Amino acid sequence: MHADFASRLPVTSSPATPSSATPSSRHDVHFHMRLVVDRVPSMLAYWDSDLRCRFANRAYEMWFGVSPEGLLGSSIRDLLGPDLFALNEPHIRAALRGEEQLFERVVPGRDGKRRHSLAHYIPDIVDGHVAGFLVQVTEVTTLKEAQAALLHEKTLRQHLEHHARELGAVLTERGEMLDVLAHEVRQPLNNASAALQGLETALAGADPEVIASRVARAQAVLGQVTESIDNTLAVASLLTGAEPIAREDVDIDMLIAVAIADLAAGERRRVRVERATPTRTASMDVGLMRLALRNLLSNALKFGPPGSPVTVRVTDSDAPLALVIDVIDRGAGVDAALVPRLFQRGARARVPGGPPGQGVGLFIVRRVMELHSGRAELRRNQPGEVTFRLLIAQSSDG
Repeated sequence: MHADFASRLPVTSSPATPSSATPSSRHDVHFHMRLVVDRVPSMLAYWDSDLRCRFANRAYEMWFGVSPEGLLGSSIRDLLGPDLFALNEPHIRAALRGEEQLFERVVPGRDGKRRHSLAHYIPDIVDGHVAGFLVQVTEVTTLKEAQAALLHEKTLRQHLEHHARELGAVLTERGEMLDVLAHEVRQPLNNASAALQGLETALAGADPEVIASRVARAQAVLGQVTESIDNTLAVASLLTGAEPIAREDVDIDMLIAVAIADLAAGERRRVRVERATPTRTASMDVGLMRLALRNLLSNALKFGPPGSPVTVRVTDSDAPLALVIDVIDRGAGVDAALVPRLFQRGARARVPGGPPGQGVGLFIVRRVMELHSGRAELRRNQPGEVTFRLLIAQSSDG
């Protein structure tokens, strides 16, 4: 190859346009080659080692508004401008070292259009020396837009699939809750029906003690049904609810009194309240907290020895700032194998002499505390002293 690129071009540096060409020139190979390169939408050019233009096709006129004739002898720095040249310069220097370059770039046009382009720099090596480099820049805006549309479609599809999975999980959860509700409520209702039938028989004999016993039994069973329904509905709500809880300043003694009043009449007298703080109110969602405390009290009464006391101890904490409620019973303690999953939904402990629970009570307690930015924990677990703690976080601004 010769060092002078112009001598190696199959066309002149100032080509004749098709309109000015003579009939004979239309059969000239050079004319047709020039016609081809000018019709190609990609920018084609040659820049020498001094970064001066030695050849350019008419695509530069569309992209930069400069004719090929006007580019001849001009600097690539002037064509690109300082910002675009600074971005391309590492590739330019690499091409002048003999390293072929292929990269993407967004080229701002004179019409304000930003063209995504694929640039290809091919070193022109003559006798072992780089005389310059060939440039081919192809617009890939349509391809990029198609890629972006496909990516958006893929992201949307993934989002819809994720939403469908979440919805499926919610429906499964609710289905399980309905199964639990049906199972937990059916037998107590049968028991309540039997107790009421017994009451009807007792009324015929007019024995006051038997009547009172039958009424208490029916009330206790109906209380179990109510608790099962409340817990099941609460789980369904806590699993699917996305709204933040509505906290308000609540009287602590009132909260405890209401939670105790939810218990069966015969069990309420077993509950004792101890206060170790003068704090009278705390910020919370009273409905959710009542449900959590009632579940702890029900568990304590259920697993403690019959007739044994259950203590509700109220304290507070400065670090973190929180109201602390301990529920203490005198039961045998939680099985060590159950402790790691104690607050998970479905964890069941068997009541001595009775069937296992539905496994949602402590799950509800945990979720309620999480919604209050607090926590529920098994504070002490030993025979004769089992302590569950509720730590209800309070804001530092009061």
